[in-house]
Amino acid sequence: MTEVRQAISEITRALARGERVLCVHYSCESFYDVQDRPLAIAAIGLTEIIDASGESKTEVFSIANSSPNDDPVEREKEMLQRFFENAKLIPDARWVHWNMNKAAFGFPAITARYRYLMNVDAPNVFSADRLYDLDAMIEARYGTDFARHPKMRNLFSLNGYYMPFFKDGRDEVAAFSSGDYKACENSTGEKSSLLASALVAFTRGELITANSVGRLTFADAQLDAVDVVLELGHRMLDVERELSHRHDSRPTLTVSDEYDSQDLYRSLLRVFFTDVRPEVVSPQYAGGSSRVDFVLPEFELAIELKFTRASLPDRKLGEELIIDRERYSTLGNVRHLVCLVFDRSGVLRNPRGLESDLAREASLDNFAVTVRIFDR
Repeated sequence: MTEVRQAISEITRALARGERVLCVHYSCESFYDVQDRPLAIAAIGLTEIIDASGESKTEVFSIANSSPNDDPVEREKEMLQRFFENAKLIPDARWVHWNMNKAAFGFPAITARYRYLMNVDAPNVFSADRLYDLDAMIEARYGTDFARHPKMRNLFSLNGYYMPFFKDGRDEVAAFSSGDYKACENSTGEKSSLLASALVAFTRGELITANSVGRLTFADAQLDAVDVVLELGHRMLDVERELSHRHDSRPTLTVSDEYDSQDLYRSLLRVFFTDVRPEVVSPQYAGGSSRVDFVLPEFELAIELKFTRASLPDRKLGEELIIDRERYSTLGNVRHLVCLVFDRSGVLRNPRGLESDLAREASLDNFAVTVRIFDR
């Protein structure tokens, strides 16, 4: 973990200094169809981040854009030669990738394929101390469940990236098998470009994941917006108790029902967020009772407070959450819903397990749901 956190610091500084940072991805034939040789490569996409604004340029080396030849292997050899000739010109580059650190799929596989086709070792252009796995860096900051599987596609989807050419690995393999090298080229180039966009957003604290919607500045520090929302829920009971102790028994806010809790929570939100908007739930969604939630437009984040009672068992709670997700996911201005469940009377039998189950069942590929239950 220390090494990954060091990598995050290094790549963030490199971008700030204008050093050469390239995002790389490639597509190849099926792992399951080949047993006795390195996998054939269809395309290698390179996207260089030009400046701190995130501007980038993409170049794809592929069988499709190699010189015309009836033999795809000869075109692949030319493609690999062009790629390595280009890589030799940027010895100081930092290479950002997505899980390309395995022998079967990664930089060793590219060099192995070159050696197999050319019968000579590939140029030494990939230095281990200049390789950065974006998947590992995101996981170190946001946890292993930062996106649903397949993680790359769903992370891009959560961030609203346009993906007209994106193909999952299985579809790229199918395109390779059918000789549609242009589809492999388009998908690979798009992936390297989107990795660059995700990297820039990540280093700025703006990347949207299943656990985060970005960072806010507070007292010259960068705080994760979702973490702040959750921590405020955790401290609610402490604040309620403090309010009951006024000097000389002066009047105070007495938290006696759900509306008092909503007022208190809204006030706490305003300490950290400048734009807090109430979202009035219509009866058709709330099962006949009006309820006030909150939306933070800057972060496309909705917050909902729920309070357990005997008439709100685990199953009913899950049903309500699905309804809430449907409502917010169709609004267009919210991409993440945080549900804070207050269960101080211990109605829920397995709160920790229920948190994970509810979040998993309610989340969509392009809409994340976080559930936190406060039972003490």
